Amino acid sequence: MKKIGIITYFHFYNYGTVLQAFALESLISKMGSTVCELINYEFQEIKEESKIQIVKTRLKRLLYYLFNLKRIITTYTYRKEMNRRIPFFEQFIKSYFRLSSNKYLYYTDLLKNPLHYDIYFTGSDQTWSPKIGFNPALFLNFADKQSIKAAYAPSVGVTSFTETEEIYLKEQLSKYDYLSCRETIGANLLSGITGKNVQVVLDPTLMITKEEWRKLTVKPKIKNPYILCYFLGHRQYYRNFVNKLAIQTGYDTYFIPVSYVDCKKTNSLLFDVGPAEFIGLIDQAAIVCTDSFHGLCFSINLNKEFYAFVKHEGAVDGGDNSRIYDLLNRMDLLLRLKSDFRETDIRMDPIDYIHVSKLLEKERKISKDFLHKVLNETDK
Repeated sequence: MKKIGIITYFHFYNYGTVLQAFALESLISKMGSTVCELINYEFQEIKEESKIQIVKTRLKRLLYYLFNLKRIITTYTYRKEMNRRIPFFEQFIKSYFRLSSNKYLYYTDLLKNPLHYDIYFTGSDQTWSPKIGFNPALFLNFADKQSIKAAYAPSVGVTSFTETEEIYLKEQLSKYDYLSCRETIGANLLSGITGKNVQVVLDPTLMITKEEWRKLTVKPKIKNPYILCYFLGHRQYYRNFVNKLAIQTGYDTYFIPVSYVDCKKTNSLLFDVGPAEFIGLIDQAAIVCTDSFHGLCFSINLNKEFYAFVKHEGAVDGGDNSRIYDLLNRMDLLLRLKSDFRETDIRMDPIDYIHVSKLLEKERKISKDFLHKVLNETDK
């Protein structure tokens, strides 16, 4: 029986981050004679660097912050409410994750006391994004040289790399036996850099069926039809869209607040929401409005009526926006992407989920074939 180790983000209180990690571990565990676990690495370097960087940024951009007092004050005012979701995340991880026996706080801990696996996976999410920063652990620099090394659905989050980034990636990815990427443009970029085949695969959350996800959900105690809003960005145009949609439908509107823009007393805010509650809220919603990639993934997977939005200004198929554009394009749902707002009738015909399901199943087969190929590989 082969032992599989996955390294990815999951020690951050983000719905997509935690659920993609659970999905990949669950998926591989069900695919044959394997023992699969998540390497319990907490990325303390990133957390500590982030705190230091915040202080440096605030000192350098004092003028900027003087003009953004509302954002600072709102974030501080709602800090206790926002932290109410933390125990829900911790309980979900405790209940559903299979973690390595060793716990690692820092990358150096991984190097000092690595666990042996027959196959190592770099997992999904933005594990290879230069915007977040390249972490050597996510390129398996601690792994046994004789073991198989693969990447399943990492996202690069950009549409181009600098020359320095390309040199680094070419060196780091040379050790991999199997490469894949979550987006088409990312796969093409990595293939051009490495000269290797890079398979486009689905995000792990889309590999788990809606029936399986529903076994984990906590249903909300909301009786009337509602619009669920899950926005990571701060842009106003999609809030205006939601206001118009609520008027046209007569539905109540609820927010899972992340952006400070949504933290206001006039909104119906949902704070006691962990990963299981997040899935339940999407599943029971009449309509979902989101600028989140994983908000979109679950909306599609659970066959919901939804509208997707562009979090960043600029090209809808460029940079970080490309993640949502690429998935919608592959599912033939680009009409559901709203890059601006016009005061017209905004409701659309229901999504044809018979058609979407056929496309999804086709992509699932490609992704499963990739994983089977990796799992059936013999040691080097």
